Amino acid sequence: MTSPSSPSQTYVFHPEQHAHLLPYMAALHASSLNIDRTTTIGPFLPPLSLDSLLSWWKDRLAEMQTHKRVIILLLPPPPPQDSPQDPNHKPKGEDLRGVAMVDFDQSQAGNFRGVIDLLIVGQKHRRKGGAKSLIQACEYESARKGRSLLTTTTETNSHAELAFRSCGYVEVGKIPNFSRSGVDATTKKGVTLFYKEILLQIRDSQAPVLG
Repeated sequence: MTSPSSPSQTYVFHPEQHAHLLPYMAALHASSLNIDRTTTIGPFLPPLSLDSLLSWWKDRLAEMQTHKRVIILLLPPPPPQDSPQDPNHKPKGEDLRGVAMVDFDQSQAGNFRGVIDLLIVGQKHRRKGGAKSLIQACEYESARKGRSLLTTTTETNSHAELAFRSCGYVEVGKIPNFSRSGVDATTKKGVTLFYKEILLQIRDSQAPVLG
């Protein structure tokens, strides 16, 4: 079993390698919604229906398969090259440390941009650079697909807001009382809007995300 303190690595979601992780992705999402604040102000409030959440994730996977979005996973690195390795090795559910997604605009007028609409890092794996790694992986994959502008919306004063600031995202403004909170459904929370113009040359300055 990999130690929670071991380094993490980002991977593009591939159905053949990662489809079995879908329930764990939904569970990680549920945990984040129940405990604290995530990147997006989403459609869910507690008490959560895991069936509804799992169905929502299946819809996101369907969008990925039509190239409308990319999903990035935060997992332990592969075993060292000098260690015995099962060629059919797949990550375990407990290996999932975080997840991020980019939704690509499909319009002719906006086919150069995308929205990072989810960023979650499990509580045990925070403050170790995982959020930054996920954001950079989203940028890299977006640049590979010809996207040069990314936007995102975070809950104001959240961990996600700090993560995007540290990655060079520019604040556009804040909207107070924008949505009910996943932590306390009786309280409305504000959001902060960000953007970043990413360079296509990013692929020359950053190692690719593993597939």
